[in-house]
Amino acid sequence: MILGNLIAITQTSMKRNLAYSSIGQIGYVIIGIIVGDTNDGYASMITYMLFYISMNLGTFACIVLFGLRFFGKLYLFLCGWQAGLYLLVLIGLLTSVVSIYYYLKIIKLLMTRRNQEITPHVGQ
Repeated sequence: MILGNLIAITQTSMKRNLAYSSIGQIGYVIIGIIVGDTNDGYASMITYMLFYISMNLGTFACIVLFGLRFFGKLYLFLCGWQAGLYLLVLIGLLTSVVSIYYYLKIIKLLMTRRNQEITPHVGQ
């Protein structure tokens, strides 16, 4: 728990950060294993793992839903094209390109701001 969390603090790579954080999470699960069947150790471990897995699946679900929204938008454009609304579909496609830019800009700001805050702790 200590090693995983302390090293995770110093990481500038998101993959490494998540990897070391996972090492810390396994340490928490080990508490339930050590406690065992007495004092509901296994039950507490299973409860923690259900919440942890739900959180990870929730994050993954957000990413998947973002992708599905893209396909939903393409379906809307296809229906509009088949209905003869060519100008409206063209406007929709162009504004979608603009929206990709500002979504990526938000992600970039989140990533670079955090990296700038973490970077002074890392001896590069």
